[in-house]
Amino acid sequence: MAMFIFITVLQILLGLFFLFTGSKIISGKMADEFKRFGLPSFFNVLTGSFEIVGAIGMIVGIWIPVFALLAGLLLGGTMLAGAFTLIVLAKDPIQKAIPALVLFILGMIVSMYHFF
Repeated sequence: MAMFIFITVLQILLGLFFLFTGSKIISGKMADEFKRFGLPSFFNVLTGSFEIVGAIGMIVGIWIPVFALLAGLLLGGTMLAGAFTLIVLAKDPIQKAIPALVLFILGMIVSMYHFF
């Protein structure tokens, strides 16, 4: 029961977080960051859409677990790609990628919980 509560709270927190950040990315408020990475502007919409769809999946996944499993994979993959972009394309220090790596792990925890 404790694990169920932990995962449910985690899904809510991830859902709210990615709804906020996805909306911020789609709005163009992070466009300069994407330019710095050398990515075309449609990556704003693509990344923001992934995050919003993943956020909705996390919340819906509280009642329909397969949605949380898929949302965890989508968000985890997005965060892993973000960490890769920071380290390889932007040549930032690895410390800047730690938040994305933590979010990747949290997304995978949700997916693994609903998979097993």
